[in-house]
Amino acid sequence: MVIRSPQPELLAKMSSVEPLLNGIAVFILATIFLFWDASRAVFVLLSLAALGFLIRYRPQLPREQRFYSWPIIAYVGATCLALAYDGFPDRGANILVSRFFLLLLAIPVASLFYASYDANRNPWSKFLVGAIVLGGLALVDILILGKYRAGAGHNEAAFGFHALAMTSVILASYHRFNRIRFGRIYFLLGLFMGICAMFLSGTRSSWLAGIGVLIVVVIFYLDRYPLYKRILVSIALIASISVVGMSIPLVQQRVDNMIQIMTPLLKGEDLTDLDSLSARLIGWKAGWRMGKSEIWLGIGPGNVKRTLRAYGREYPELKGAETLNHIHNQFLQTFAMSGIIGLCSLMTLVLCHLWIFTKYLGRHYDNEIRSLALGGFLLLVAYLIYSFSAVPFYGKQYMLMYAFSSATIWGSLLGALRESKPKTDE
Repeated sequence: MVIRSPQPELLAKMSSVEPLLNGIAVFILATIFLFWDASRAVFVLLSLAALGFLIRYRPQLPREQRFYSWPIIAYVGATCLALAYDGFPDRGANILVSRFFLLLLAIPVASLFYASYDANRNPWSKFLVGAIVLGGLALVDILILGKYRAGAGHNEAAFGFHALAMTSVILASYHRFNRIRFGRIYFLLGLFMGICAMFLSGTRSSWLAGIGVLIVVVIFYLDRYPLYKRILVSIALIASISVVGMSIPLVQQRVDNMIQIMTPLLKGEDLTDLDSLSARLIGWKAGWRMGKSEIWLGIGPGNVKRTLRAYGREYPELKGAETLNHIHNQFLQTFAMSGIIGLCSLMTLVLCHLWIFTKYLGRHYDNEIRSLALGGFLLLVAYLIYSFSAVPFYGKQYMLMYAFSSATIWGSLLGALRESKPKTDE
């Protein structure tokens, strides 16, 4: 693909502000749990500045930007349609503005990072600092504050997933850190702190998603070897990490609890207690029923929690649904909230974003391009696997993390393509 460069004077001007942009990016990811409101506010201001940049300079953006932008617009648009169909209730409008609009803000941010990309600077440092901060917060929660699970004052599941997301992106950064002084130390430190935060959060869904991420990483980095060898290495690594992880009391307790929860289901027994598994099963049944009740446009983004409460009181087989805040499955949540139209728009977003990153994983691209593509791909893998037991394309912090991370990675990838030429296979 040929990338059209913006005007040379514009590139020179934007390159000079790249350090400031990187500093802002570090702040957003490092404070996403420390100062959530400040992190979100800075992201909004950055996107508004990026929008002003687009309007004023109108840089020539690559055509593939549309495969990043239009699926986001379609997903948010489908949610708007569901909200309109529901009559624009206050809660639904608040959810749309405070959550889904964060995805729209990613579009100008991606363009800004594309225009400001500088091959001599490190686009990964923001994720490294973010992972180190999360790891530090997790250690403070467990070792100093004596908490059972780390969450930095927020939901432990969200905390653990964000640690997984940042760690997944860092896994793709080895090429860049390997080129700088003490780079391997920085890389390993960020990796260790991210894994530490993920484990200490006690979030089992993130651990399972982490297995999928690890398999992709091994297959990518060891692509010179036959597939069966890469699979064996993946199994060995997973086994080793599991052994080390089980030495942590919290991990052992959470695994034992998961086994106790799963045993009745495997034996075909009825689930009588409302544990994490039965709550998910009830939520999935309720979500399916909600979606079928308004199959095209759903019940609206502000009515899921209220309908769960009604279902829990009305249907004996859904007893316990009244205690849930969401459906615990992103696809069923979207189906219930905005119907088939919304579900199709979500799948379009996931598939298009997977495609734009997968396209540049090939060995005929240079390592920087492949690394950025891998970072975006791993971020999506984490979100996709996690979507089967949670709602990462619905929560505020999840939305901000995906919008900002995917935008900066995609914009940097387009910038790297602009300054590089595909290499020929040897």
